[in-house]
Amino acid sequence: MNERSVPYIGFVGGVGSGKSFASAMKLWKWSMLEKGVYGMYAPQFKHLDRVLIPIFLKLAGSHVKNQKDGCIDMISGSRIWTYSLEDEESARGPSLRGAIWDEASLCKQKAFDILIARLRYEGKQGWLACSFTPKGLQHWTAEVFNNPDRTDVKCFHATSQQNPFNPPDFVSTIRRQYTKAFSQQELDGKFVTLGGSLMRREWFKVVTETPPLFSVMRYWDMASTLADGNNDPDWTAGAKVGRTKDGRWIILDMRHARLTPGGNEMLVQYTTQEDGRGVAVGMEEEGGASGKSLIDHYRRNLLVGYNFRGYRPTGDKAVRAMPLAAAAEAGNVLVLQGAWNKDLLDEVESFGPDCPHDDQVDAISGAVNCLAPRFIKPSVGFGMDSVERITELDYKIREGLNALGSDEERAEMQRMMV
Repeated sequence: MNERSVPYIGFVGGVGSGKSFASAMKLWKWSMLEKGVYGMYAPQFKHLDRVLIPIFLKLAGSHVKNQKDGCIDMISGSRIWTYSLEDEESARGPSLRGAIWDEASLCKQKAFDILIARLRYEGKQGWLACSFTPKGLQHWTAEVFNNPDRTDVKCFHATSQQNPFNPPDFVSTIRRQYTKAFSQQELDGKFVTLGGSLMRREWFKVVTETPPLFSVMRYWDMASTLADGNNDPDWTAGAKVGRTKDGRWIILDMRHARLTPGGNEMLVQYTTQEDGRGVAVGMEEEGGASGKSLIDHYRRNLLVGYNFRGYRPTGDKAVRAMPLAAAAEAGNVLVLQGAWNKDLLDEVESFGPDCPHDDQVDAISGAVNCLAPRFIKPSVGFGMDSVERITELDYKIREGLNALGSDEERAEMQRMMV
């Protein structure tokens, strides 16, 4: 990371390989050796505040003169401005002698294009050091830092295993949760193509009988836009997943439809009643007040008396799917035979960062990630008012069909109710 012969330097590494540390060290060294204005960049303010700035301050120690209002002044006379790139336009700013950009692969190329125009200082070319875990051969970071024809770039690689400060079993423990292809990217720091290679359809064994089960959950990944012939919206997917008594997973059923919010309510109510109170119900809770309101609406008005919870996912969809993918690769995921199998396995086969739709995989991943740590017990108590309202679901579902917005949506709901 001390390279100075080219303007753009990449430190590509696996998780826990020391990328942030290496970036902070480079900035500390050169801000002390060459007085000037420097930049410190990250995808979000919380990454700056919780990760990158604390690492830098600990390294630089007494060399820091002052820190306030988004800048760090060094005793050398250098000034370091800190920026969050949630808005790519934030990459605009003063001319820089040098800059570091941690987790660059989580940002868009527009931020890179804007930032490199800032790399000029007192008539000299400035430098930019980007540290990141790769995100595939089609990602802009690969086009910049994995291109042997570019003479203005140098790239350094590090694996998670090479960091001596990681716990002894850190890498082996994580590797067990990842597929081979995902491990190459996340742990070995390699540029690989993940689209369609994260999971294979042959890993999922189709069975005709359900083995003894320990717990069952129906998990919903919601969408709310109808297809009109000119768009390709996401789907609502409800995966019913069971944990077998011998520790495997089985996908028992999949509901997959494009409906309006009203149609979604009908589908979830009908399916929940059909599954019965022995099946826990989970739903992805989107960020912000609207996500909380939706979960609260389903809890108070639509699924009273059922074991229902909203879950706030963490990490991107590929990371959330890794426990499922690793289990499937090991032969521990079954699929109950049904008319929905082909559609699901087609999506499994194409799943990756660039796949057009991942709703079914996301719903299955949600169920697996919810059931794995706690083995939810499906039986819950409910009062008389809840019993009466559950009984009324039959009537509400039938009446609700007539209230849907279009013939196409009614037909879609009736198809899902068969």
